[in-house]
Amino acid sequence: MRQPIQRIKTNIKFYKGLNDSSRICGFVTKSKGSWRGCRVDDDCKKKIVLVDGVISKFIIPNALYQCVLVPMRNDGGFIAVSAKMQRFKAMIDTIYRNGEYIVRVRFGNKCITYNPSSQDQRKRSIAGIAHRLRNRIDLANPIKVAEDFINTACMINRFYNQKRMSDVYREDVKR
Repeated sequence: MRQPIQRIKTNIKFYKGLNDSSRICGFVTKSKGSWRGCRVDDDCKKKIVLVDGVISKFIIPNALYQCVLVPMRNDGGFIAVSAKMQRFKAMIDTIYRNGEYIVRVRFGNKCITYNPSSQDQRKRSIAGIAHRLRNRIDLANPIKVAEDFINTACMINRFYNQKRMSDVYREDVKR
């Protein structure tokens, strides 16, 4: 009687063209008795995960996928027989820290920050951040998230400008 094929469910990011190959692959490591995805440069014992040819044309490199893996016959690694891209819901919150208002958009393990007083253009450009959010493939609803971000950031920007103008006015009154 044949044993049923062991199926493993885990999250993996796939890479394209490792070792001058155009083949898409990922890596897993065993941690606390279960397999989990790991990066190619992680310093741990890992096994390769190759993508089944039927689904490989739908895989986007560096995106997180929820996969079902089956072991290779030679025990050298695994084959991903199904892969579903992970799409995260975003949380937008406003923080008041050190006298500044900051807007954070958090999803998965990522955080994009808007700070109107930042020296970094990428952190203070509402249009730039909204554009990046609209183009994220790992957001459940990127257009809505970008719109909600714009509304929140514009409100914070108005507070920031009012505070700045009142500070300028106070300085003029002191003189």
